[in-house]
Amino acid sequence: MGLGVMSLFASCSEREFDLDPNGNNSGEQKEQGSLVLNLNATTNFEETRSLNEADYRNTQYYDVKVVNAANDNVILECKAYELATKLPKTVDIGSYRVEASYGNEHDASRSEFYMFGSEVVTVKAKEEKPVTVNCTPTCGKISVAFDAEMATYYDEYNVSFTGTKKLGSKSISWSKTDSEPWYVALDKDGEDISYTISLTTKEAYLPKGASGNTGTATGTFTLERNKAHKLTIRPNYTPTTDGGMKLTISIDDSTNDHNVTWEVPVTWI
Repeated sequence: MGLGVMSLFASCSEREFDLDPNGNNSGEQKEQGSLVLNLNATTNFEETRSLNEADYRNTQYYDVKVVNAANDNVILECKAYELATKLPKTVDIGSYRVEASYGNEHDASRSEFYMFGSEVVTVKAKEEKPVTVNCTPTCGKISVAFDAEMATYYDEYNVSFTGTKKLGSKSISWSKTDSEPWYVALDKDGEDISYTISLTTKEAYLPKGASGNTGTATGTFTLERNKAHKLTIRPNYTPTTDGGMKLTISIDDSTNDHNVTWEVPVTWI
């Protein structure tokens, strides 16, 4: 969903006269123009119980900043809802970077994520220049669904995720009773993320000669910004003399309506 709720107007074209060191009019005219700004916020995530994602699509509480691109001077900084009292505002001709953001970025979080958008625009003399800033999440969303049949074969099972730059050597986990997703910070072009499924197998389904009842299954997939990926995990057991436990894993990329399914063997520790 996307929601654009705020239009920001700088004043109509004006001319200012530069002053000399004594404060007198130098006679030189500084040409100016105006900006018109629209904010849009879009997320492709579904709603969750612990986090109201609709708040991220309401741009009135976004932080807005207008920066002179030539010298990085901030000429305007406020909340979006304050703009009505701060404008109109004249701007000199030149290039400006308009930024808008909401929330805070975390390596991974279940309670908050970061929305950001930036656009550079050049304002000419006597021109009313429109600029639209599109804000999107800097994260991808991960969730896991364990098939009910997992409880038939395993006493315990969980998934850990690693591999993104922000996580570094850290990991995040999903237990068999979890229900709320993870929002994982990512590079602009997305990143590969690795998962490890840890299992404690019931004795009746242990492979022949197993020295313990724990096992793992691993894999990697690409996680992208503003996309939700759900792993659905179910057991695939075929009785054999040496044990025949595998897992069938489906990754649903809901934004592209595309499913990837494969089988992975359980490796016994």
